[in-house]
Amino acid sequence: MCNQIVVILLLSLTIFGVVWTIASDDLRVTLSNGSKLVGKYLRSNNGRPIKAFTRIPYAKPPLGRLRFKAPEPMEKWDGEYKAVNDGPMCTQRDPFVHSYVDEGSEDCLYLNVYVPHSFEGKLTELPVLTYFHGGGFVCGSGIRPKYGPDYFLDHDVILVTSNYRLGPIGFLSTEDANCPGNFGLKDQAMVLKWIQQNINRFGGDPENVTIFGASAGAASVTYLMMSPLAEGLFSKAIAMSGTHLAAWSQPAYEGVARKRATRLAKQFECYEPNNWIQSIDCLRNVSAKDITAAFYDFFEFDTDPMVAFSPVVEPDLPGAFITRHPRDGRTEKSLKIPFLTGVTYDEGLMKSLPIFNIPGLFDEFVRDLNFALSILFYYDHQDLSVQELITEQINEFYFSKNLSRNHFANVTNLISDGWFLGAMDSYLQMRLAHDDASSTYVYLLTHKATASFSELFNGGPETFYGVSHADEKLYFFPVREKLFPYAIPTKEDEEMRKSLVQLWVDFSRTGNPTPNSSHLPKWHETRDFPITYYRLGNLNFDGKPMFGTEKGGIFEERAKFWRVLEARIHSTKPQKDEF
Repeated sequence: MCNQIVVILLLSLTIFGVVWTIASDDLRVTLSNGSKLVGKYLRSNNGRPIKAFTRIPYAKPPLGRLRFKAPEPMEKWDGEYKAVNDGPMCTQRDPFVHSYVDEGSEDCLYLNVYVPHSFEGKLTELPVLTYFHGGGFVCGSGIRPKYGPDYFLDHDVILVTSNYRLGPIGFLSTEDANCPGNFGLKDQAMVLKWIQQNINRFGGDPENVTIFGASAGAASVTYLMMSPLAEGLFSKAIAMSGTHLAAWSQPAYEGVARKRATRLAKQFECYEPNNWIQSIDCLRNVSAKDITAAFYDFFEFDTDPMVAFSPVVEPDLPGAFITRHPRDGRTEKSLKIPFLTGVTYDEGLMKSLPIFNIPGLFDEFVRDLNFALSILFYYDHQDLSVQELITEQINEFYFSKNLSRNHFANVTNLISDGWFLGAMDSYLQMRLAHDDASSTYVYLLTHKATASFSELFNGGPETFYGVSHADEKLYFFPVREKLFPYAIPTKEDEEMRKSLVQLWVDFSRTGNPTPNSSHLPKWHETRDFPITYYRLGNLNFDGKPMFGTEKGGIFEERAKFWRVLEARIHSTKPQKDEF
């Protein structure tokens, strides 16, 4: 009897092996360099068939001598590569949830391609949406469990997600040719080059690539818009909750990155005065996890400065990602690219919640407000007298010089403005100053969903705090089931999810989020100040429709305050000795 079962099983395997071989032809792709892939079959949220190709290496593993260097293209491999598993995250720790867990691998330069499948013939010239994850340039990943294709692949688009190097591994810089920095951003540019070389083989249109990202991913989008390494590699851009002009994302002042590299090298007994070649070679022999964990030693107030190892202005050498500061108007290379950007209503919850809810942190915040604010908003490089003047202005505007626990909303607004609103406003000021700038669309996300990332930022599920930083991910990616399984979406949540995905898909197709085919109210371009913007949601459920155009600017009084204050914060070079 057992032998009969074995024979039947072998026959079944043989039969199904033939069926799999025939059916999997649509899951086979040959890349431009001759390398072969085989993917797997998935279903979208609405049950549409998807061809998924995951953990595709787009560059050589950045190990050994390739650590602290620009990525090198992946060479052709022999045989058929099974692109069916999730890749590892890049080496990281997550300070936003105050984690001390080391995760990921240094061998992490992989991307994922998700393609709609048609049973009636191969789809071609599909729009391509390329997502760069957030995480403050220190954590995050593009793997499917975090950024799956379920919602976007309800539509005829291709979604590409990817990893890039993070923390000191991705952004250490000596400010010279020995270790110029921006390796994580150079990884992103390599992703875009890979797409140009290969996406047509998946049915995508290399002439219709939209880059989009949130938080540090949004800052990355605006960096890519100015980098010569990415010029001509995409046609549209979406920056959600971030630009490269934020205090945490813009290049460090001259000398800061080099001082931090010196400090890191000393920490591992690698520093050799006047010999960066030897110092960097020594750091290449330190484990990636140890180097990654070391950035926690650079925190001065709670988990700030949020980005100790940030993008830098590189020497003007071949392969440089940027050689000018983003605030230099001459850096704008992408005025002809349609651009969409926006913020959430309560971005600052990501920091106000820890300040108020972690025991002792609010008292520390109040006890030395000048120190805390100068670290949070990166003006600790200024002379002490200038620091105190800036702090006094912030204290007067947000707290009337009487900060107390009753000012939770005020602290939230302060973080929202200093980290996100002001940066978006500054970028729009630069872009809209050009009469020949392409279409620009701005939004404010105000929808109250049953779930919120505020819970992960020390908020807890019992209280609704607002529309937090990162809450847009609820609508673009299937994160609810894993992160917020108790929060059943409402009818309005589902309407917001479907509509936001449609808006982004239409923008990727046409450069207009509400083309004539759209069922949503018209989203008008932003052309001048105060800005016209699109409201995504009805914050107070006061009878207004879920979507609509608003005029008069986003938090205009607060934006005006930061226009003046940012000029003072960024006015001088560093004075502070990091040692």
